[in-house]
Amino acid sequence: MASIFNILSITLFFALVFQVYGHPCSLSDIQVSQSKTSATRYNVSVTNHCICSQSKIRFNCHGFKSSQPVDPKIFSKSCLLIQGAPLYLASVVTFTYDSDSRFLFVPISSQISCH
Repeated sequence: MASIFNILSITLFFALVFQVYGHPCSLSDIQVSQSKTSATRYNVSVTNHCICSQSKIRFNCHGFKSSQPVDPKIFSKSCLLIQGAPLYLASVVTFTYDSDSRFLFVPISSQISCH
């Protein structure tokens, strides 16, 4: 009976390990939050909530306009975050934009890398 329990325990352990390290990331692990800091200024924070890094993070920003330029090293005109560099677990990238209305930033692609 003990050997069956040991086999089941080991199987469960490996199943959990492979779930964690076997590309568990998705675009839903990229969290975007915004706060309004003035009448027309918005602060955007992008966080990766996955154990794996995600790089080449691109957003759908069709129709996005800012009356003040956004730093292209952080968020480019082609909607690429931090020039495609990796965003690691719990890392946060922030940028601001100026607009009369809030824009919804939706991630559309990323490259997942689990090492």
